[in-house]
Amino acid sequence: MHKIPEPSALSKKTSLLTQLKQWLLQPTDIAPLIFFRIIGGTLMTIELTGGMFTDYIEELIHPGFHFSFMLTPWIKPWPETWMMYLHFSINIILGVMVVVGAYYRWATVLLCLSATSIFLMEKSLYINHIYLYCLMIFLLSFLPAHRAFSYDLKKGRVTPLSQVPAWMIYLFVFQISIVYLYAGIAKINVDWLQAQPLKMWLGNKGDHPILGGLLVQDWYPYLVAYGGLAFDLLVVPFMLWKKSRKVTFFIACFFHATNALTFGIGTFPWFSIVATTLFFPASTFRKWKWLDRHLPLSNSATTFQNNSKILYPVIILYTLLQLAVPLRQFWYEGNSSWYDEGHNFSWHMMLRTKRGRAVFYVKDLQTGKEQRINNLEYLTHNQYRKMIGKPDMLLEFAHFLKGEFESKGWEEVQVMVYCHASLNGRPKQVMLNKDIILSEQERGLGHYDWVRGLKE
Repeated sequence: MHKIPEPSALSKKTSLLTQLKQWLLQPTDIAPLIFFRIIGGTLMTIELTGGMFTDYIEELIHPGFHFSFMLTPWIKPWPETWMMYLHFSINIILGVMVVVGAYYRWATVLLCLSATSIFLMEKSLYINHIYLYCLMIFLLSFLPAHRAFSYDLKKGRVTPLSQVPAWMIYLFVFQISIVYLYAGIAKINVDWLQAQPLKMWLGNKGDHPILGGLLVQDWYPYLVAYGGLAFDLLVVPFMLWKKSRKVTFFIACFFHATNALTFGIGTFPWFSIVATTLFFPASTFRKWKWLDRHLPLSNSATTFQNNSKILYPVIILYTLLQLAVPLRQFWYEGNSSWYDEGHNFSWHMMLRTKRGRAVFYVKDLQTGKEQRINNLEYLTHNQYRKMIGKPDMLLEFAHFLKGEFESKGWEEVQVMVYCHASLNGRPKQVMLNKDIILSEQERGLGHYDWVRGLKE
């Protein structure tokens, strides 16, 4: 027989749920949402613009093979060069429309689809902050960030809002908190605590025009390693605590500016600073005169009303996925930096350096003919470099080679690979040998038990 809870327990549970609901739905100044649309949107647009004028687009327009993500193998680069440039140009136009709030609903949805499709076209180009930008644009597509200081409002397409439910701001705070938290958790590993990857990266920066002399000091990688670990794990709780918020924000600005100066990383450091400002109370954003004078008074316009039955379920599902997806790294066996399982989409940032070699062999069982493959006949240097030590990419390329040689008339084709790799400066170890017929293995989300484990 089930025990019936005491009335006091029921009322306490109901009270907590009621308080949570009230906390999430409390009317909050729209200012932070408009600030993020304009400043954060500008930085995201700059990043999307930069991709068209760097090697990023060159990796997409080369005529060879392209690596795909497991769940989206049908998303490929456009077959013509001009199509890729047009796609990037559309991204830029849509980004500007989001920033100024012009045809905002259509612009955010289309930008989310357009930017995400480019992100998914080539797995070897995976970048954490581009993934983050796609997520942020997705969130913007659900929110009324065009209901103040926007072209749509100026043209009378929407009515003004001065307040929105607090959860809309908390949603962005949640997302940047997820990035910080999981980035910190990922750093709790032997290699990072020994500053091994940082020693390798910083050791090559002695010619840095400003920090060169500092970066090559023996103690500096340890300072960065332990400082970065502490920052990622502590920045969220200390930004949430009012008494420490201003000092923590100053430290965050210094941390991200130093990363920008040392490693570059595109617009990400500056975007992180912008996202971190959202921890401040909404009233803080009214202190910027350039923003305040374009916003309705905080009590002068209507508050957001949700008339959509799909909005809250989608947001709840989104938050659960953001919590769950990075945790999948712990479901796999072994070192995720070695097997590369659960590494992407988990906020693993600057945790590893892999160097090595991958040699593919194609064999025709009927004739006994065997050919060693020139990888650069199909891949760019960047693709080959990123493929080394990544079993799923090696497997996908093996499947491609099998199909390629079958189209040339070879029968009963087998593809093997010899791959050795060095993880974070360790001695090179064999990851795959020719005794594994790679072309007969299936791609999947599970653990690849045909990969040799890492010998510490």
